[in-house]
Amino acid sequence: MLLFLVFALHTLTIIPASATKPSDFGKRPAPWIQYDVAQAFRDPSGIGLARPTYRYWIPDAFVDDDVLYNDLKEIKDAGWGGAEVICLENYGIELAVVDPAEYGYGGTKWRQKFNTLLRAAKELNLTIDFALGPTQGASIPILDPDSPGMNTELAYGQINLTSGQTFSDILPGPEKVDAGYANPPDFYPPLINYTNKFVAAVAARKSKDPRVVQLDYDSVQDVTASVRGGRLNFTAPQDGDYIIFAFWQRRTGFLAAQGAFNNATSPSNPASWFAYVVDHFSQEGTNLWTKFTEEYVMNGENGDLLRQLGLYAWEDSAEFRATLFWTDNFIPFFTQSRGYSPVHALPCQFGTTGVPPSTLPNGFFYFSFVDDSGKDISWKLRNDYRQALQEMYERYHLDGLSKWSATWNLQGSLQPYATAPNLAPPFDMNSAAAHIDAPETESNYFDGVLDAFRAMGGGAMMGQKQIFSSELGAHRYFAYAATWPLILNDCKINYIGGVNRIVTHGYPYSGWRPQVEWPGLTTFEWTYSEMWGPRQPSWKYAKEFGDWIGRTQLILQNGKPRVDIGIYRHKYISVDIKHYGMGENIFGHPSLANTGYSYVSVSPSLLSLDNAVVQNGVLAPPSPGFSAFIVDNSTNITSEALSSFVRYAKDDFPILFVGPVPEITPYYCQSCDNNVRAGIQELLRSPSVKHVASEAGVVSTLQDMGIYPAAQNLSPCPILYVHRVDEAAGVDYFWVYNSDIYEVHSTEVSIKAKGTPYELDAWTGDITPVINYTTSGDRYRVWVSLQSNASTILAFAPDGYFSGVKVPSHHIVSTNFESVGYSPTSNKVVAKTTANVPHSMKLSDGREFSWKASSAELRPIKLGPWHLLVQDWLPNPNKWNNYTSVFAYHNYTLDELIPWPNITGLENSSGIGTYTTKFSWSPLSGINGAYLDFGDVFMTARLWVNGRWTGPIDVENPVIDVGDYLIKGVNDVKIEVSTTMRNRLLQVNVTQSWEQAQYAATYGPQPYGLTEPVVLRPYTQVDIPL
Repeated sequence: MLLFLVFALHTLTIIPASATKPSDFGKRPAPWIQYDVAQAFRDPSGIGLARPTYRYWIPDAFVDDDVLYNDLKEIKDAGWGGAEVICLENYGIELAVVDPAEYGYGGTKWRQKFNTLLRAAKELNLTIDFALGPTQGASIPILDPDSPGMNTELAYGQINLTSGQTFSDILPGPEKVDAGYANPPDFYPPLINYTNKFVAAVAARKSKDPRVVQLDYDSVQDVTASVRGGRLNFTAPQDGDYIIFAFWQRRTGFLAAQGAFNNATSPSNPASWFAYVVDHFSQEGTNLWTKFTEEYVMNGENGDLLRQLGLYAWEDSAEFRATLFWTDNFIPFFTQSRGYSPVHALPCQFGTTGVPPSTLPNGFFYFSFVDDSGKDISWKLRNDYRQALQEMYERYHLDGLSKWSATWNLQGSLQPYATAPNLAPPFDMNSAAAHIDAPETESNYFDGVLDAFRAMGGGAMMGQKQIFSSELGAHRYFAYAATWPLILNDCKINYIGGVNRIVTHGYPYSGWRPQVEWPGLTTFEWTYSEMWGPRQPSWKYAKEFGDWIGRTQLILQNGKPRVDIGIYRHKYISVDIKHYGMGENIFGHPSLANTGYSYVSVSPSLLSLDNAVVQNGVLAPPSPGFSAFIVDNSTNITSEALSSFVRYAKDDFPILFVGPVPEITPYYCQSCDNNVRAGIQELLRSPSVKHVASEAGVVSTLQDMGIYPAAQNLSPCPILYVHRVDEAAGVDYFWVYNSDIYEVHSTEVSIKAKGTPYELDAWTGDITPVINYTTSGDRYRVWVSLQSNASTILAFAPDGYFSGVKVPSHHIVSTNFESVGYSPTSNKVVAKTTANVPHSMKLSDGREFSWKASSAELRPIKLGPWHLLVQDWLPNPNKWNNYTSVFAYHNYTLDELIPWPNITGLENSSGIGTYTTKFSWSPLSGINGAYLDFGDVFMTARLWVNGRWTGPIDVENPVIDVGDYLIKGVNDVKIEVSTTMRNRLLQVNVTQSWEQAQYAATYGPQPYGLTEPVVLRPYTQVDIPL
């Protein structure tokens, strides 16, 4: 196996609170990030990298400069730190509405518009990412797609021969050469006669299984040298029926974007050229790709501005196809990498790869091979092909992009996996993630599966990547229906897998477009979310969510990640979660996560990296710094991985084999199989290596070996942890998340850390000392209770690190109060309860307190009746030229809070609702304040009590302490909520495309507004002087 990734010593980049882009961003290896968290957490507005960014869809160069500026300003004012610029060109599917020859990607006007964006971003202190090509960034406009460096495939023709039959003729040309499209384009390029280049010819004997076409591998004859002028003379042996295969290399001409109207391409105008996908497995492809970008997009001032404020040169997931992916230099590269020629094995490589498993091992391939004993070896031969292709992808495309982007003080970023299920490139995304500066995942294809993000996150960590980003918020059938709670849920699932930068999907150009009516340009055929911006009623509240994401990512980017467990994962074709509902499953039993162990996947190739060594009892220090490694029900293991495990075992590093022990390799190598079979048995005799019968026994085995998670749930529950270490500042951060989206969970957690414990509130920016804990040795015991899908941040820092945060001299070691805090002004513990039961408290100085049940009646108060004022968003009367909504207003008095669609007159309303009511507050003795509980929040909510705004609301836990806002007597309450645009768009006859008509016919209304009783919950407060 060839490895081309070399690691050097990482340095540290200290980023002040006012920095937009790190000064040494293009340095390799990219330095770890250290933020001034003590200063920046309260207001992270100036740190562009920590802030989320928006994917900004610009249809083409037929756009207005003022609108571009205003769109970026809206993004800035909403709390996002940058924009990822994409020349969408109808996603390369629908027909262009303006001539690409004038307005297309790569033309003079596009370059000018890109310059406008860069200048605006500089003025607004924003960062810019950009796609390396139109639509998804995998392509370039080119006059002749039949050129070296363009997407290439191998195809074949065949001749069937009976025993002893002679063939003497011209070899058959390639068949089955139309790999198709996941989304076929509506346009056709100029006719190209793609060259079929002869590569090789073999003859193979058919085997006996009638269910699939099996071939005997030992019978294969390479007859390439016998081909003269395209003609072959061959007589089949007398031992059975044979097939002659003739293999041809050809460019695929896989289209990505439309060229000039009427195919009127011009050699002097790159905007008029059709765009085609480049070869992802050769240096020639990378050179074509980057050279076009330099010459036609980055030239002039654009390149200088990108050096200043550009972050990532980006490519989307691989949504292109080929009959069989190939490249000009594949045969010699394969031969060097795998130790034999690929030619004999080529027949078994063809099929509809990437589809779900069949009951037959070769059910989705046209041919298979068996050895002389009749055993299938096709899967091994295919893995050799995939591994060689993987190495070429990593060396030329991923490392190539990273090296090129460094010369521009940029980093490369892409999604190293395929989302089209058939005939897609077979990438090992975990291995690939270590070879690109900023690997990227997505919420759509990974579909909310925690293990799917962990499956890629381990590669980013082993590759020492400072940023692991995600294209977040794309949900099928959720156009104009995505909510901010949905976006936060996406964020949290991504963060658990190691993601630490969100690219929000997305922000469409808001200006006028031909053939577009209100509410404006809508991408992806009205199917995928979301069209963020002022067209959405919730936009005025977006900054609260941008701030939450920015503060959270400030912590998740700071320092280095630490993970408890590495888990072996070796897959070339990722399970297609979206299309087949077959989610990634790294470790199926919940006990590992519920105990608090963090884990990620590690591909075997990554165990050969320079940092994959054991030091001071941990693997891959300083990050991810595994405490143990698990091989879970793997049927095979690579020789290189086994060699690494032998080295680790000599250092007494814990390795657990779960279920059946692998005894073969995934590759075609009999001697390797023999070595693995013997080596595994030898490895199992090592004291630090354990064989566990099932996943259920893993946690007890780890703990018997003295291996505990950095954050251990003493009562197992689905509260999960992300651990970051800022070694320079001596701070440990734990992002804490209740992954159960239905239930509240609470546990005492044992955390290994040093320093003073703090809690950081990502909604408000408040930093407060944790005052309820105990210590034992190098561990803290802290009580954690989180609502469903809620999160918090714990930090363990040296005294004085968080300047201005006073820490009490004593703390609580036990209590049954449901809420405790510290008042620095009065130097008191403040304890609150809504429960009328006896309470007690013990402090670290030995003092103990107890209180009888309160004589006051702590009865919840249901608020109402309510006055509801709805600002109803409607189409502009000039809907083809003005996309700004107009408003109608509706007033209601509600005795009960019910969804808007259930209120007569609001069945199809979208907009902003203002709820007001009054209540009398005359608390009895022993009642000191109250919480106001909203119930569920559909989209956004703001609260005013007696005219005072109470601050940002955690929409996962909308319970607000209003004690400081209450007055004796009559109190006024105002709650403002917003909605999506779906309900209105179900009723409005928007006719800009057939997709919208389908939209209106497909979906039902959403339950807008306050839908549960709003309850005031009185509490008793006790102050304990310290």
